[in-house]
Amino acid sequence: MNKTIISTSIKTAIAATLSLSLASFLGLEYASSAGIITILDIFETRKATVKGGLKRMVSAILAFTIGAIVFEIFSYKTWAFGIYLLLFVPLSLLLKIELGLGPSSVIVTHLLSYGQINPSIIKNELILVLIGTGFAMLTNIYAPESQDELKEWIYNIDRDMKDILNFFGNTLVNHLDVEIYEDKIRKLEADIGKAMDLAIVENNNRIHNSKDILRDLSHRQIEMDLLKEMYEDLKEIPRSYDEGKLISDIIIDTGEKLGDANEMIKVKERIEYLNKHFRMIDLPQTHEDFAIRSAIFQVFRSLSEFIDISIDLNKINRL
Repeated sequence: MNKTIISTSIKTAIAATLSLSLASFLGLEYASSAGIITILDIFETRKATVKGGLKRMVSAILAFTIGAIVFEIFSYKTWAFGIYLLLFVPLSLLLKIELGLGPSSVIVTHLLSYGQINPSIIKNELILVLIGTGFAMLTNIYAPESQDELKEWIYNIDRDMKDILNFFGNTLVNHLDVEIYEDKIRKLEADIGKAMDLAIVENNNRIHNSKDILRDLSHRQIEMDLLKEMYEDLKEIPRSYDEGKLISDIIIDTGEKLGDANEMIKVKERIEYLNKHFRMIDLPQTHEDFAIRSAIFQVFRSLSEFIDISIDLNKINRL
């Protein structure tokens, strides 16, 4: 169980208990509804909780207004509740406050029990909503800090990328099978996905640095896609290919220089030189040779884009 789940569980239990206790202390009717509203209004992130809470407050006021008018016109009967829903549901969807359909309608059912509407009842129900929503919002004043964890994720992702690039390079000279690294590629892709999910939660909980980390991970997600493209293209190049050493060296060098913008610029210059080299040698004579040459150019293209992203990231993070 991760710390976000634990934190949300503890906050929900405390907030719901406190809201119910306060409603009971104030002598409100249906005090338990305050606790229920709190539970329904707590979301995983600070931004979502505030946004959801405000929507549910608007929803509750609208529902109470419609319910009061309907019951006063058609009397406080069960079937009148159906008329209320026929009006409230489409309005909620149009106003995009459907989050409040459930809890707001619970408040409206209280009117059926009262059998009347008066200032005291209105005050009671509005205070229930304010207490329930207010405690839900207060829960996310504190949100678990994930900055250090995200930085560790990024460090491990970069390390694995270097490892994969080094392996890619060695496959062309040591007769290794590039396909044995499929699990490593899948794990790296999964790790980036998990880190992105955590970064999105972090971004919705705080402002400082969170957008930068989310941006960095988005760039690494693109780099991951390029590694997958290289993986597919490298499978087309025979391990015994005569020029394999040239390709191998440049891929390994990319992994070793990853993170150093100045060195990566030099690596990219070497890639451009190799591109010219392969264009100048004799044209492929067979379909197999043509496929190999095409795969080589695709590897260079993916590697060049990979380096561009790495250089951009380095420049941005140095600003």
